[in-house]
Amino acid sequence: MLVNLNHQPIFLVCAADNNYAMPLAVTVRSALANLKNNQKISLLIIDGGISQSNKRKIIQSFSPEQINISWVQPDNKIFENLVLSRHLTISCYYRLLITEFLPKEVNKAIYLDSDMVVTGDLEELWNIDIADNYVLAVQDDVQLYISMSQGLRNYQDQGLSPDTKYFNSGLLVINLDKWRTENLGLKVINYLRENIEYSPDDQDGLNAVIAGKWGELHPKWNQMPKVYNDLSSEDSPYPENVLQEILNHPGIIHFTNAPKPWYAGLRTECQHPKKHLFFEYLDMTSWKGWRDTYWRRLGRKVGKLTLLNTSKL
Repeated sequence: MLVNLNHQPIFLVCAADNNYAMPLAVTVRSALANLKNNQKISLLIIDGGISQSNKRKIIQSFSPEQINISWVQPDNKIFENLVLSRHLTISCYYRLLITEFLPKEVNKAIYLDSDMVVTGDLEELWNIDIADNYVLAVQDDVQLYISMSQGLRNYQDQGLSPDTKYFNSGLLVINLDKWRTENLGLKVINYLRENIEYSPDDQDGLNAVIAGKWGELHPKWNQMPKVYNDLSSEDSPYPENVLQEILNHPGIIHFTNAPKPWYAGLRTECQHPKKHLFFEYLDMTSWKGWRDTYWRRLGRKVGKLTLLNTSKL
C-alpha cells in the first residue's frame, strides 16, 4: 500500500566519522540525482568527527534547492563498553539514537549507511506504508536468519526462533513514533551491554529486540554483493523475477564487502561489478576526480625497494 507524503520532504539520516565523509557525500548525491517530481530531502548528518574542511565539501556537493542539511554531534558516553573493532566504530551505533535528534513531529525517517549508492527514486521507498512495523528493511544476504548470526548465538536464551528472518540495518525506514514510545534505541543499547560476552553489534541488537516486528522490503532496496554469486534462481533464495529485478533494477546498491570501492589496496581492490557507479556519483561531488592513488604509489615504492634490496644480495 502506498501513501502520498509529497507535502513534506523525505527525512534522511546518515552517520559518519571523518573517514566516511566522502562516501557519505556520494551516497546522498546519488539519492538527489535520482529524485523525481521535485521531491526535497531534509538530511540529518550524525557527525562522528567530520573535519570542518570535509563538512564544507559535503555542503558544496549538494544543491540547496534540493536539500536542507542539519548536523548533530552525539555524546559518545552512552556507547561506552559496547563492541568496537576496525570495521565497527562508534558511528555505527549512532542510528540507535535517531529519535533523539529529529523533531517530535517527524514520525518517519530513512536511514542509509554511508557505503551505498542510490540508483532508484527514494520517493518510491518513502511512500511505502510502514504500517505498525518498527522498521522496514531487507533480509541480510549472508545471515539470513537469527540463528546464523555469531552475535546472536544465544538466541535460544532470548526466546528467539532460529528461523526468524534477520535484516540488514544499512537501510532502514524507521517508525519514529514506535521507537520513541518504546525507547527502542536505549533498549537495544541495554541488550548489547547485557549480552556483551557474545560480541553482538548494533545490527544484532536491533534484530534481537524487534525480531519478527519488522516489515520486509523488496530486496532491490538494499542490493548486497552475494546476489552476484547467485546468478540463477537455482542458487538464489529469490524467485527468478525477483532476482532479475535486484540484479538489473536495484534501488540501492550496498557495498558491504571489503575492500570498498574507494580503497585501492596494495594487493587487492574492490571487485564489485557496480563499483564504477560509486565513482560516477563521486564525480558529481566536491571530490570530483578523486581516486585512491596513494596506495598504488606506495605499492610501486615498495616494489622498487624490494628490487633494490634483492639486487644487493
